[in-house]
Amino acid sequence: MKRSLLALAVLSLPLAAGAADLNYNYIEGGYNQLDPDGGGSEADGFGLNGSVSLGQSLFLYGGWSSNEIDGTSADIDVQRIGLGWRNGIGDRTDLVVNANYLKFDVDAGGGVDFDADGYEAEVGVRHAFGDRFEGQASLGYVDGGDFSGTFYGKLTGQFRFNQNWGLVGSTVIRDDVKEYFIGPRLSF
Repeated sequence: MKRSLLALAVLSLPLAAGAADLNYNYIEGGYNQLDPDGGGSEADGFGLNGSVSLGQSLFLYGGWSSNEIDGTSADIDVQRIGLGWRNGIGDRTDLVVNANYLKFDVDAGGGVDFDADGYEAEVGVRHAFGDRFEGQASLGYVDGGDFSGTFYGKLTGQFRFNQNWGLVGSTVIRDDVKEYFIGPRLSF
């Protein structure tokens, strides 16, 4: 009965996406993968991200992922929280700048733990390609006292089923690791 009510509620949502405006109020969860270069083992897990507008130009965002390294009992948790700024540079396009705190927690098993923290800074362009699809391309830099700085590229896309629900995919490419994410997004 509960499943039937949930299915009915989802189906009753609008079938067409609203205006092509870019929404910075959302929560998303899904599959996350870390793929190190140089032959290391992949790490698979779950990620959760969200964003909340703080007025017209600012937004607060954060994310968490927990990934288990394949073939081991070790896992990696990644946490980030930050502040973003957006500025419309076209009817369907925003310039987006983010800065956030970043923390890695590695549990290698057997009581061996490693923690590292630092920061990320990112600048990109987010664009709505009509009512159903949007994308963002960004360049960023990650650094901190516990690891050396490196530049990265990030691509994100969202297909919107309706005004509230979409499917998001993203990839982050650094010189030492690639990160992938795919999952549903609820915009509010």
